[in-house]
Amino acid sequence: MSDFFQEGFMPPTAFYFSVNFRGSPEMDSSFQEVSGLKIDLGTKQRTAGGDNSFVQELPNIPTYSNLILKRSLIQNSNLDMWCKNAIENFEFDPKDVRLSLLGADGGVLASWNIVKAYPVSWELSLLNSTSNELAIAALELKYRLFRKES
Repeated sequence: MSDFFQEGFMPPTAFYFSVNFRGSPEMDSSFQEVSGLKIDLGTKQRTAGGDNSFVQELPNIPTYSNLILKRSLIQNSNLDMWCKNAIENFEFDPKDVRLSLLGADGGVLASWNIVKAYPVSWELSLLNSTSNELAIAALELKYRLFRKES
C-alpha cells in the first residue's frame, strides 16, 4: 500500500515554508512565494557508428533554473543591500540558501540546500492606482546547484 493511503498520512502543503540564507543570520528572509527550484537533465544526440537507422539519446550536464523569491517591498533591509551590491556595484557575495517545506507542527518535512546563490535580477510588481495590492518585489537568484537534504 502506498504512503498516500496509509492511515494518518497528510500530504504536505505548499504554503508553509522557510527560506534561510546560511551564514547570514541577519539576512531577512520572509517570502510569500518561491519558485524555480528545478533541475533539467537534457540529452545529447549521438548517431551509432555506421548505423543511421536511429539516434542515441545520452544524458547531458544538468542545468538549474533561477530561483525566484517574492515578497512585499521592504526598504533598507540587509537582503536589499546584498542585492544592490551585486546588481548596482557588481560586488558579488554568493550565499547558500536553505529552502524548507514545513509540516503543521513547524517541523521540516523536506529541505533543499541551494549552493552559491547570487542575485541576477530584481523586479517591482505593477503599480496600479486603481488596485489595493501590496507592492511586490521579485528577486531572481542564479545558483550553482541544489541538493535535497531531507
